[in-house]
Amino acid sequence: MADPVHKIKTSAVPDMTRQALAWPARLLFPPVCAGCRRHVSQPGVLCGACWPKLRLLEKPWCPVMGTPFTHDMGEGFLSAEAIADPPPFERARAAVLYSGVARQMVQGLKYQDRTDLAPWMA
Repeated sequence: MADPVHKIKTSAVPDMTRQALAWPARLLFPPVCAGCRRHVSQPGVLCGACWPKLRLLEKPWCPVMGTPFTHDMGEGFLSAEAIADPPPFERARAAVLYSGVARQMVQGLKYQDRTDLAPWMA
């Protein structure tokens, strides 16, 4: 039977090693804003200037394409794009409008190999 104290000691070693190696890494590679690359307190966050620039999508929107409408057109109203060229899927949704900081982040992931942005896109 394994000794519980031995388990605690061995499981704590990788954590202590990770913590010991983390501070030089943070010194060499400080966390930056996912939008503008300014220094921030934690990795994977947006700075105070970029966060308010994200426009979160709210209803009303097209139930198929997720395209936002300027005003409520009624239940089930489709966008012109969904009517003219019906997509091969039932529904698509985005969390934010593709503009400004959101656009920079998407293009950074796609064209600048910024894989650090992938968690934001998931």
